[in-house]
Amino acid sequence: MKHYWPKSLHSQCEAVFHSIRAFHQGKVDNPDGIRASRTWSLYRYESHRSVEFLKNRGIPSLLDTETVRDAMAAFLDGKLAYCVQNRQSRQTFETALAALGKLQHAINTYIELHSLEAAPLDAESLRMGFYSRSKTLLSRSSRKYDTRAYPDPVLLIATISKGTYQLQAALQYEGGLRAEGSGAPRHQRLKNPLTAKGLRGIGPDPVTGLPVGLVASKEKGGKETVHYISGETYRLLENHIRIYGKLESDYFDYVEAINQAARETGQYAAGRGSHGLKHNFAQRRYMECVAHGMSHEKAMQQTSLETSHFRLRETLAYTRGPRK
Repeated sequence: MKHYWPKSLHSQCEAVFHSIRAFHQGKVDNPDGIRASRTWSLYRYESHRSVEFLKNRGIPSLLDTETVRDAMAAFLDGKLAYCVQNRQSRQTFETALAALGKLQHAINTYIELHSLEAAPLDAESLRMGFYSRSKTLLSRSSRKYDTRAYPDPVLLIATISKGTYQLQAALQYEGGLRAEGSGAPRHQRLKNPLTAKGLRGIGPDPVTGLPVGLVASKEKGGKETVHYISGETYRLLENHIRIYGKLESDYFDYVEAINQAARETGQYAAGRGSHGLKHNFAQRRYMECVAHGMSHEKAMQQTSLETSHFRLRETLAYTRGPRK
């Protein structure tokens, strides 16, 4: 049967994107497909913007991958110049880079699925080159203050006086747990203590490969997430649970302890609270993933999993930092 290939570039974009649509599929079944509708909409929207640029340059087919790659370089060059001129954030530009990565994957998947005689699109080095340029030319955020992360979370935790609160804060900062996951749910009627069931021993960090403590917690609708913390904090948690049987505290008392430490260290800002430590974790973990060779979208995906988020836009709210 003859393969049908749309004539319109935008129709071609739709065709290739549907080859990586993975709604209602698990990560094991389709690790690189798009499973969330909001992520699907975001990447398609950004990809169609780049496809419009290709159309205006007279490129007839997305399967002419060498020509597409060269045109994408021109598109990103113009996009970066526009972001610099209009003082847009690095996150805005990185969204375009992530969309290009998904478009590349969609084109290559489509070529493989239909056994087409076309060279795979290889724009990874192009994307990484523009990512490096954006770090020197763009601020992390287009606003002066766009983060709940603490400037010095280590000092903050060391300043907390009560051991229970200090341990909970360390879990949030090192492992990305919510307050409820560390035994301090906001709604007092919903008890969620961290017990021995959550202690999963020492194992390899999936990003660095180094030995870390594994802690499983139930958060956000009862979903279980495995978090990775330092061996020292894991031993403190083990000892606390051995003595008291669980890690648990009143949410409001816990947050007030954090706020008091923030005031004492000059880091207090309304709205930071305990969740600010989770922002610290996400920003640090994302950069750690990138430093160990992950692409932008892979780093975002890993950070999403460890913060119990499963949508790109939710994770972007955590990885934004203050304007520099």
